Amino acid sequence: MGDHFGRVAAVYESLRTTDEAPVRAIGQFLPDRPVTGLDVGCGTGRYSRLLRELLPDGSLLAASDVSAAMLAQLKAGQHARGPGVAPLRAAAEQLPLRAASLDLVTAFNCVHHFDLARFLAAVARVLRPGGQLFIYTRTPQQNARTIWGRYFPGFTEHEQRLHSQAALLDAIRRTGGLTVAATHTFQHPRSSTAERLRAQAEGRHYSTFSLYPPQELGASIATFLARLPGPEVSWVDEHLLVVAGASRPGQAEPDGRASPASQPVKDHAPQIRAGRASQAPKRHPGGRAQITPLCAQGIAGQDRQQSAQIGGSRARSCRLFVTEREPSCPASPGT
Repeated sequence: MGDHFGRVAAVYESLRTTDEAPVRAIGQFLPDRPVTGLDVGCGTGRYSRLLRELLPDGSLLAASDVSAAMLAQLKAGQHARGPGVAPLRAAAEQLPLRAASLDLVTAFNCVHHFDLARFLAAVARVLRPGGQLFIYTRTPQQNARTIWGRYFPGFTEHEQRLHSQAALLDAIRRTGGLTVAATHTFQHPRSSTAERLRAQAEGRHYSTFSLYPPQELGASIATFLARLPGPEVSWVDEHLLVVAGASRPGQAEPDGRASPASQPVKDHAPQIRAGRASQAPKRHPGGRAQITPLCAQGIAGQDRQQSAQIGGSRARSCRLFVTEREPSCPASPGT
């Protein structure tokens, strides 16, 4: 997948859809005080930038990926004003940060690229007690109900990397230092045209398409377009948000089951129909609720440091202190 993300980096954001609802939901968990966070598998930083806008003033957000091409796009797309995101080249399974240094870790549409057990162990190490992990992903069942899963030949058969909800929760419960806090399903109405969908498939906007041999991909695109119910289509995409908490000393999850805060996920098969193609939704500011405040100290230590200049009219210098060299392992590409 490393070559795939290097090839698509320059056009990635023009081909992908970015969901604002999960970012606003994460904002409900944040305190009204500075926090230090990391967006893992950030790709070009499309979710990192949305998340940074929701963080309280004085917060620091780093964004990590193993793809240099993706991080180059993140740097090029940094806003001229306002707080920025500090890029960090690192594998998700080898986060080069000090233990107990972060208040939150996010992973948007990328966890299927990671070694799940090693990733969760790395997160458990870098989160402070009371810190939180947010995993936004799609399950195999949800993937099968997308427009691609329903109409694109072999899409679900080629995509075998996604984790079921049960597998994700079980992996979290088996990770020392993490407990399941909540789950939530998002349903996103989509509209598009056949031509736009063709461009996305030809541009391999999902890494799934890189699993097809070129000749098979071309034939599958033709079949997909012929199967669509019309030149303009509407459907509903589903995603899962899993929230995990870093255990405080002596805290344990009762009987290995989700905490009372967990919300059951109910899967509803969406309807795909012909309809008008809509434009991308406008951005809306995310609210914040007074939940359990997170400890919010900066990343500190005496080890090797990587400085990140945060732009904007009130720019200030922030330093990330890391404990090891930036890994060059290509095993964990971005979203």
